[in-house]
Amino acid sequence: MDIRQLRYFIAIAEEGQITGAARRLRMAQPPLSQQLKQMEEELGVELIERSGKKIALTQAGVTLYKQALNLVHQMEEAISEVKETGEGVRGTLSVGVSALSSYRLPEQIRQFRERYPLITYKVWKGDTQLLSQWLEQRTVEVAIVRLPHSLAHCTTIPLLEETFVLIVPVSSPLSQKDSIHMREIADHPLIMPSTPGLGIYELLVKEFGRLGVTPHVICECPDLSLIVSMVGAGVAAAIVPRSAWETQGNANISRLEITGTSITSSSAIVWQTERHLSKAARHFIEMFAPIPEQ
Repeated sequence: MDIRQLRYFIAIAEEGQITGAARRLRMAQPPLSQQLKQMEEELGVELIERSGKKIALTQAGVTLYKQALNLVHQMEEAISEVKETGEGVRGTLSVGVSALSSYRLPEQIRQFRERYPLITYKVWKGDTQLLSQWLEQRTVEVAIVRLPHSLAHCTTIPLLEETFVLIVPVSSPLSQKDSIHMREIADHPLIMPSTPGLGIYELLVKEFGRLGVTPHVICECPDLSLIVSMVGAGVAAAIVPRSAWETQGNANISRLEITGTSITSSSAIVWQTERHLSKAARHFIEMFAPIPEQ
């Protein structure tokens, strides 16, 4: 069994049918079916069970699929390390970004393109659970997230730390004020960024708890641009990182400084600690901070 056959089996397992796998691999269906038969004969086990046009992996098939993913990834990483010994950097950089950190990414990519114009990009946006899956599956090499995060087995480099501000509709009486105490914010309807148990949400809830108040939360939303839009539409106020206001603010929104608290927010670049980083990914990370030695 060779690496080519392992790639064939990965496609079969992920597509759930021979026809779809053949289409994905850009080959005819009969040769692919023959390759599958050869693998089963070589291993002496059945790898799939057929049900009409659909297929399901046997237990042996599940085991082979997991091992095939690891072997193919290791081979790809080895090839990348060999190819990237030269000075020139080409290829594609895959970046994941959380919805609460995406507003700075366009400027970060612009800066990176000035230094490395031959790089192209794939940008994936999702919550912490999706980012964790994408990093594990190598869908993305690096991710930009909002701290604190719950990603496992990752190296984290915090970026610029910033304070929070309260954004309110211009129609709100609060828009006439320059600042507001954190405790007072709890009395007003709020849209909270993220979801319970993750990142900024827990940070803000704990701070309200420290001050002895419970926030009046009417909405939870993981997408910062949507939060800003809802504030602009007059739905409620929201506590957001300062840079979110600077990049997303508009004429329908007013900003208030928050007093009585010292909480801050920071984004971070993360990647899987034990995985090889492409040269493009290393350059992207090092544009913001040195990569720590393992």
